[in-house]
Amino acid sequence: MKHVVAMQNDRLDTIVYTYYGTLEPLNMVMLSNAHLMSKTLLDDGDKVYLPEYTAVNASESDGVSLWQ
Repeated sequence: MKHVVAMQNDRLDTIVYTYYGTLEPLNMVMLSNAHLMSKTLLDDGDKVYLPEYTAVNASESDGVSLWQ
């Protein structure tokens, strides 16, 4: 699993958006980083683990369509 090293006052959501280009995998990243969940702002040197993520194209998903 890849990781990044946080700088002082980084936020987890900002790191996720920077790395993945979306906030969709935020919950998945949070589960992989239970050691950081008590922090609002990260400390210099905190490791943030970034699991593999593949975006699901909305047209390929099995979700419900609002327009048929």
